[in-house]
Amino acid sequence: MLIKFLISIMLLSQNVLCADPDPYVEALHDKTFLKLPNGNEVIISYHSRSEDAHSKIRVFIRNKGKILWDKTFVNEYKELWYQANFIPVIKDQFVEDLNEDGYPEIGIAIWGGGMASWASSAVIFSIKENALEFVRKQQINIEYSRSIYQTKADFNNVKYKCPVCESKEYFYAEDKKAKLEDWPTDL
Repeated sequence: MLIKFLISIMLLSQNVLCADPDPYVEALHDKTFLKLPNGNEVIISYHSRSEDAHSKIRVFIRNKGKILWDKTFVNEYKELWYQANFIPVIKDQFVEDLNEDGYPEIGIAIWGGGMASWASSAVIFSIKENALEFVRKQQINIEYSRSIYQTKADFNNVKYKCPVCESKEYFYAEDKKAKLEDWPTDL
């Protein structure tokens, strides 16, 4: 019985490690440049990548080489800014006026390192007068979330939950899903 249990654990770990990552989400991890409709550029840059110290992430807005706004993030909004990249605020839209106040919003996905991927956050900022203004944080899954919300209506829904966070399903190779309680025990 113990041998069957150990074999099932080994097979389970192989399936987890062999699952292919989402190529779209993998490409998002490198998205550190965003061109806004007014011609301004929002850029994420890293001060350091030292494993000994917390990374400092600089986010700035520029236009024609002139810096309009600049801030360095380390531990803001109760998040450790170890890795950051732009993420669409709604499906396929990196810049969108979600709250219809006349100012567009953008999203920055944050991962603190060492935490579960499904417990990551995205910070939503409004772009007001060439500066970023914090709007809110939303839980995302840094490995599977293709956007923060699917639609504008999701932004206004106070009960909205990330559809790929804290999943009760186990994902394994070849895009097949199985509930954990349905995993075969008679191996």
